[in-house]
Amino acid sequence: MEAVKADERSKKRILVVDDDAVFREMMRGFVESLGYFCTETDSCHAALELLEEIHFPIVISEIIMHKMDGFELLHIIKKRYTHVDVLMIGGDQGKYAPMKILQAGASDILPKPFNLELLSVQLYKIEREKALKNKLYLSAITDELTGLYNRRYFYQKLNREIGRANEQRYPISIIMLDVDGFKKFNDRYGHLKGDALLKTVGRVLQSSIRENLDSAFRYGGDEFVMILPDADQETALSIGNRMRANFKETAPGGLTLSMGVAQLEKDFDAEAFVHLVDERMYKDKKKSKTLAFPQLEVDLSRDNYYIRCLNCGGLVHWASSLCENCLADPRRKTDSAKAKAIAKSHPQTPPRPVTDRRKSPRMKIRKTFLYDRLQATIQNVSREGIQIKTRTSLSVGEPLTIALAHEKGILRFGGTIVYVSPLPDGSSVAGLRFFEISEENARLLNDFLDAYLIRKNPTYEAKPG
Repeated sequence: MEAVKADERSKKRILVVDDDAVFREMMRGFVESLGYFCTETDSCHAALELLEEIHFPIVISEIIMHKMDGFELLHIIKKRYTHVDVLMIGGDQGKYAPMKILQAGASDILPKPFNLELLSVQLYKIEREKALKNKLYLSAITDELTGLYNRRYFYQKLNREIGRANEQRYPISIIMLDVDGFKKFNDRYGHLKGDALLKTVGRVLQSSIRENLDSAFRYGGDEFVMILPDADQETALSIGNRMRANFKETAPGGLTLSMGVAQLEKDFDAEAFVHLVDERMYKDKKKSKTLAFPQLEVDLSRDNYYIRCLNCGGLVHWASSLCENCLADPRRKTDSAKAKAIAKSHPQTPPRPVTDRRKSPRMKIRKTFLYDRLQATIQNVSREGIQIKTRTSLSVGEPLTIALAHEKGILRFGGTIVYVSPLPDGSSVAGLRFFEISEENARLLNDFLDAYLIRKNPTYEAKPG
């Protein structure tokens, strides 16, 4: 498998294969009524030609056909296109027994006769299983801290790109980067600040590379690497220097990156390629080691070390893991063009001087509440919204009412889910931005936050809107 970004249209394509024109026309009407883009063909040979040119996530094929039957087509598809799901129609005992068809790799079997409801159920099951496989795969190849691809996927990707570069005769380069003085920075300011610094590097790399062409990876520790197809050494140096300049603007003053750049040479394999760029990076690093760490003049309290949130565009302190405006991780885009639109639709607060998030009254809680079928853990509360972690399915734009019990009254706040970010353990983190609240509720919330900071013993319940 290879991690690729498919557009919405390609996700909804279906290829129907059947030598009966009347049945094909009926299937086309069924499939398009379910919201898919349908292409039909009357033979297995024509279907294979289409698969060479166009990506079809799902193929629906009749089993018994003239010349090449659907069972043979299934074998060829599962051998050449492992990412394609095949739904077979028909089947009987003997050669086309259902168990043999499933063992050959079919996603499911649709017996004749069938209706639209049964077809929609089968397609839903295929899409759900495909989404789960993709989620598990992306989790396996992604670095949890930075959101970049991990070292395992780096070598998979590099071997593929070397093969393509040699076959099609185009240049390919690698950039390797390392944070100067990272160990001393970690020792002095702690692992949380160190993690924030690594996230900043990841953000800088993602914003500096060529979209849909280059790939960024966390190689290990504070080392990062980029694969740049169709880029010679001069182009790679230009991209690398842009990364270093962007990092210098974003990270605390004085921190720098060491860099090595290498272009693929003749008869290089992946190991030799990485060894060369690693050597060049460490040559560059020796120069930075002449700098004593105290001379870096890192001042984490200075007010000018702020970054723009990738979700709402607001200013966030570089070490903060949460944006106050949209309650999202400022270094990662959520699943949401929707989230940005919803966040912008809320009344904007008047402009005010930017202050460090850590000085505002926020609470890091781990309090679990249960109401009806909704069970969640409150993670953060502020005067603008609330963040929860839950295994319950929530959608962007969904209304939710939060009730907070307080000795001076019950605070009820209606709000909208502005982002939902899935986590590797199967749960998700959701951010709810409050609607405009009354002066009375605002006063109660202030009292509540102040009381929590002193006693740290509130009770909670949440009620779906």
